[in-house]
Amino acid sequence: MSIEITVYASDIRGLDELIERAMDIKDYYGTALFDKHGRLIDINDYEYFIEPTSHLAVMMDMQQQIHELKKEVEKL
Repeated sequence: MSIEITVYASDIRGLDELIERAMDIKDYYGTALFDKHGRLIDINDYEYFIEPTSHLAVMMDMQQQIHELKKEVEKL
C-alpha cells in the first residue's frame, strides 16, 4: 500500500507570508488588543471573549501583573 502526495508550487506560494500573518496576534484579534504603548491590555478591557486558558490570556494576565507591580514600585 502506498500513498501518493502531490504538491504544486501554487499550493505553497505565499506560505511564508501566510505563516507570518498567522503568528501575528493583531492580525487575528485586531489592534484593539494593544494600548498606546503597544502593550497588551487587560483581558477584562478587551471587547471580545478570550479563552482564559489560552496563551494570549496568560500573556495578557502577565502584562497586567507587570502594570500593577510598576504602580507599586512608583508608590515606594
